[in-house]
Amino acid sequence: MSVNASIEDNLTTPLYNESSTVLAYDYNTIYSTFCPGAVKVDKYVTPYTYVIGFPGNLFSLIIWLQRRMRNSSGYYLAALALVDLLFLSLQVIYELNEKWEVKCLDLPFVCEFYPIIFLTSQYLSPILVLSFTIERYISICHPFKREAWCTTKNAKIVIISTTLGCLCINSIQGFFWSYDSDNKTCLLRHSVIENGTKSFWAIWTWCVEAFVFLVVPLCILSFNILVIKEAQRLSKFEKNTLHTRTHRNSATTVMLLAVSFYQIFTTLPVTIVVTLYYTFPPGDVSILPTITDTWKVHFQYYWAKTIIEELGLTHYAGNFYIYLLTGKVFRKEFKKLMRPLIGGLKLNLTNTLKYEYSTVRNGGAKQRKEVTENMCNGNENGRPTESSESDPVLSLSETHL
Repeated sequence: MSVNASIEDNLTTPLYNESSTVLAYDYNTIYSTFCPGAVKVDKYVTPYTYVIGFPGNLFSLIIWLQRRMRNSSGYYLAALALVDLLFLSLQVIYELNEKWEVKCLDLPFVCEFYPIIFLTSQYLSPILVLSFTIERYISICHPFKREAWCTTKNAKIVIISTTLGCLCINSIQGFFWSYDSDNKTCLLRHSVIENGTKSFWAIWTWCVEAFVFLVVPLCILSFNILVIKEAQRLSKFEKNTLHTRTHRNSATTVMLLAVSFYQIFTTLPVTIVVTLYYTFPPGDVSILPTITDTWKVHFQYYWAKTIIEELGLTHYAGNFYIYLLTGKVFRKEFKKLMRPLIGGLKLNLTNTLKYEYSTVRNGGAKQRKEVTENMCNGNENGRPTESSESDPVLSLSETHL
């Protein structure tokens, strides 16, 4: 259940033969044996995504909830940060369970409830991007409707509605998955997958994920193209005549376009590579360890799919860095947020140096002179510079963005 995981599980798990008997072959074992490099990438690269994703989403959530950032776009981006934070937290559990074999999902209630929340957080991310993309389209292409539609109240309504909608769509996952108390494992119900790729579960999964990871990104792309064309037309018009559009509105548009395009570039390739599974199917497991051309092509495909999926996962971790690169106001708020932390470190460092200086003063005159010279570092009158909590961490020129 990683990015497009339910599609992937549907494709890569031909569990039932004509007599509806579970096949004994474990594809994870096959990949570990014959494609170990891809398995290692899948296991050891994902934690780096967590390293950049958890602090980034946390900072984004805090900053977008600041009073001056609480416009309609800010609410969408705060919700996006919270959803991505939740997704990464649940993704850690999935990775432990599936890749590191730390069984933490084979429990009653957890088995049925986990996929509901996990898939909801996964689906909400691109849908929220689509929501603020539509809002930006209205703001740029239909400016007379901006006051009525692009409001914080409407943003809250859309966020709540899309969340409830995704929960309703994924609530059926509680029926699909069931805890097997005899084998103490979490499995899909036999009744929903008994017809293989034509089963109710397979068809439902394909329809929902094709909408979320194919139709939604294409809609985002379409609205972005319309926004860019209209923004270019307005820019040319205002340059020659009115000069009335605010720089902040333009900067916000650039930031939101960057986020939405990044979502497209990280989601669509994953969807495409997963749908190509039947073009590069695995070979006959009964002839292993003999590697045929079919298996060679499949392992090459598995390598490509692993890399693309790892890149796709960064969509849930990289938005904070896009905000820093493209959002002038966001950078300013981030500096304000970090200033007390940096100031505290500066104060602690200064106090430590002063303590060390005081300690060695009881030593010999030669030692005291050497320490004093090292600490002064060329300051006027040969006196160490002191600092206090009230000293600004950044100068005015550094804080002016």
